[in-house]
Amino acid sequence: MLLTVLLSACTNTKDIEVETASDPKVNLSAYSTYAWLGSAEILNDPEGKWQPAKFDISSDIKFLIDSELRDSGLTEVADADAEVAISFFTGVDMAAQELKADPETDVEIPENVPKAALIVVALDIKTGFVIWIGVATGNVNENSTVAEKKARIAYAVKKMFNPRFYDSWFK
Repeated sequence: MLLTVLLSACTNTKDIEVETASDPKVNLSAYSTYAWLGSAEILNDPEGKWQPAKFDISSDIKFLIDSELRDSGLTEVADADAEVAISFFTGVDMAAQELKADPETDVEIPENVPKAALIVVALDIKTGFVIWIGVATGNVNENSTVAEKKARIAYAVKKMFNPRFYDSWFK
């Protein structure tokens, strides 16, 4: 964990934006158990420029979310005993375009800026309704190291579950 903190201090995370929302009618702190619903990945990389090298991103994300949920006082249990189902989705779009100002002419021109997103969803198992959602988006740094990629993902997950940032998530 200390290594993650040190790496994230050295890693540029200014482009990462995190938003969360919860159902205002739901008392999130009333939940104490969760189970995993699953995960999904979407990769739009027609030229094969970005591949998650040397690590399983889904496993890392699941580990980080598990850690945050445990720190929040939740316990992972079998599906049949859970109150909350947790799921996440990741997406990478290497063909994303963004308008950038040409420094010489100040004219905005389209430029390839690969984007990535992580969405974490919590569902009330009894009702099937979404009770909380977190979304992190950021640029894909194609030349970053595995350690830098891991640090950026850890930063996004940590910020999603930061009690000063989200609305009354758990305890």
